[in-house]
Amino acid sequence: MGYGEAWKVLADMITELRSRGETIPPNVMNDLRSAKTMIQILKVDPTHFENLPRIEVYMENVESYLVFTVQE
Repeated sequence: MGYGEAWKVLADMITELRSRGETIPPNVMNDLRSAKTMIQILKVDPTHFENLPRIEVYMENVESYLVFTVQE
């Protein structure tokens, strides 16, 4: 699964949690948006390999929040 598809899964999970009344912290939403921006930059110019670690960190932060929240 590529970054775009993984981002979509995380965004869909956040949408589902919001529909159930969960409030998503601003830092999680910022990380999700930042990951999307970095993914878009990478699509436009695939030579921006320096963005890969940043994308992974942003998405790991969102994923960690989601896994913790869903487990509760």
